[in-house]
Amino acid sequence: MSDERSVLTVRILDKEYRISCLTDEREGLLASARELNERMQEMRRNTKVIGAERMAVMAALNVIHEREQIRSRRGDFLDSAQQVIQRLENKLDAEIGRREQTQSVDS
Repeated sequence: MSDERSVLTVRILDKEYRISCLTDEREGLLASARELNERMQEMRRNTKVIGAERMAVMAALNVIHEREQIRSRRGDFLDSAQQVIQRLENKLDAEIGRREQTQSVDS
């Protein structure tokens, strides 16, 4: 990761913001700013929310809510995957045990 810094200008709801960031983070911040602008433009078109500050708070709340839903789904997926892995381990252990018994009987 580079410690070089750069300044980028983003436009959100027709207002420009200058942001200092690490050079490595530039593209990600630009993409985030584009998405935020799109969400806030959509909110402006579709709701009666008045004021950029209120729209920013609502957009941030929506983003955080979506992130929490993704985290929850990821947790559910990991739990399911762990259960599948445990069942496979149990089957392998049982099969190894049967083979060991068969080999000791045959010896």
